[in-house]
Amino acid sequence: MFLFWPGYRGMVQYGHWTFLVISLLFALLLDVLLVANFYWTAMITTGQRNILLIVFFVAWFGLFTVATLKSRFLNAMLKTDEKDKMFREAILFYLRGDWFGTESLILPLIKKNPRDIEMLLLLATLYRHTQRYDEALAILDKLNLFENAGHWFMEMETERKLIAEESDQEFAKESAETSNESPAIK
Repeated sequence: MFLFWPGYRGMVQYGHWTFLVISLLFALLLDVLLVANFYWTAMITTGQRNILLIVFFVAWFGLFTVATLKSRFLNAMLKTDEKDKMFREAILFYLRGDWFGTESLILPLIKKNPRDIEMLLLLATLYRHTQRYDEALAILDKLNLFENAGHWFMEMETERKLIAEESDQEFAKESAETSNESPAIK
């Protein structure tokens, strides 16, 4: 019976005050209907009783619809909060220098939402730090295709410059090491 009481499920699941208001409105309507049908029987005609029943069922449907929509909205908000929590945790791992932990948090979130610009930019930065320059550049190229990526243009260009500088330094370091290690054999 409580499954059909508008607002009850929302009160139990979310504890939000709007569900309490919806439940109380429904309780008031139900009380009016019960009192009118069983206590004031001589004061209400059959036509008025039928109108009261129609109003009751329309109000029940309306309140139930409002409660369902509010539940969906709060559920979507909770899912967004969970994603934000995971993103904040990934940032903490990143700031500690735990590249493996960061990547293990980022990749499942990107699988859920492959168009998450902030997450992809963090992954490109992570790839730069782990010297996976080709993968980082591929992600930055992918980000350029998104229409909302314009807000992150400066960060993406900074990442490209840092990748170019670090890869040049790596190349110079490797070439210096190879030239020092390979003396001519005579």
